[in-house]
Amino acid sequence: MAPHQTVVMDNGGCTIKVGLAGDLSSLRMIPNCTAKVKGERQGYIADTVLACKDVLSLVVRRPIDRGYVVSWDLQRDIWTRVLKHVVGVNASTIRLVLTEPLFNLPALHDTLLQVLFEEIGVQEVFIGPPPVFSLRWHAHCHPGSLANTAGCGLVVDAGFSFTHAVPVFDWRVLQPAVRRIDLGGKALTNHMKALVSYRSINMMEETYLMELIKEQLCFVSQDPQTDLVASRGKASRHRRVYVLPDGVSDKLGHVLDEAGGETMPIQKDTALVVNSERFMVPEAIFHPSGIGLEQAGLAETIAAAVQAAHPTLHGLLYSNVLLTGGTTTCPGFKERLESELRPLVPDDYELGIFLADDPLTCAWKGAALAAADPASSARFITRAQYQRSTRTTTPTPEPRLEDLWADDE
Repeated sequence: MAPHQTVVMDNGGCTIKVGLAGDLSSLRMIPNCTAKVKGERQGYIADTVLACKDVLSLVVRRPIDRGYVVSWDLQRDIWTRVLKHVVGVNASTIRLVLTEPLFNLPALHDTLLQVLFEEIGVQEVFIGPPPVFSLRWHAHCHPGSLANTAGCGLVVDAGFSFTHAVPVFDWRVLQPAVRRIDLGGKALTNHMKALVSYRSINMMEETYLMELIKEQLCFVSQDPQTDLVASRGKASRHRRVYVLPDGVSDKLGHVLDEAGGETMPIQKDTALVVNSERFMVPEAIFHPSGIGLEQAGLAETIAAAVQAAHPTLHGLLYSNVLLTGGTTTCPGFKERLESELRPLVPDDYELGIFLADDPLTCAWKGAALAAADPASSARFITRAQYQRSTRTTTPTPEPRLEDLWADDE
């Protein structure tokens, strides 16, 4: 394998998106965690979690909590496994493009470089924020937009730990204008666990399985009050039954196909009934006060982020709102946001809301674009630069992602 091959890694709280720059077909989504079945000694890490045959009572341990790495030993082991066995590269011969969370603490950033250079042994690394990468991929797919040409947009990153509204201009994050809701996919899963455990079967220990059920069954209601009324009684049109895995022939469980003639299991504790939870769980993103979180909803958060930017940018930002992250894949998410955000936008501004072509992987694809750009060669931090910076009191300035395309505009 050629030396200094470039690997792109979007390090999310739930999954790692990883692959080779210049080869979109190499993209893989790997759980960013370790797991263990209760009562068994065998453990699973990264890609091997996907091979687990019994997801019931699967205890999951993640290196990231509330958006930031809290266990560097665990994160290092996962990265090492992914690079060696998933991508199939020797870490000591690669250049790495890696995403970093917004507002990452300097101490965590320093530890990140230490792990990459001293413990994993990469040759070069280029670090940047996911929202800019996502917007770059969106601009690549839709080149005719004025906002995209200017590198301007409002990126909504509804991730695993938080939901951010991130104004971007000239491929730079306008950090003072960034706004955050302290809700993400993890909190929604926990909320759903509590609701179904109270109303149906105790699922409080089934975090991994509940994430799968949430992804399959949840949707965003366009009229929650009407849907709540419609969900009353056994004839509810929102009622679904999820048959739990048996650990033998059905590894992950499935939604009961009542229309196809499939009947309810005889044992009631093997079937989870989900009704209004399907739309009341993602409702928390739009109205956090409904679950006791005194924060603005998503539409108000976006408006606040735009207002915090320079007034001359308001029109461009409103015209290019990009939705990314796993939560935005819920059916109805874009339509609901548009109906709530439009009244908050001045009438003389155009409102354009775009669901990313692939909300889960657009940051990785944008990072792959950056890695493939010839101008990016000078933007990597080399091992020699890192070693010099650790021997001096003034560290070598880190190349900035936003400079990558500055000369091309």
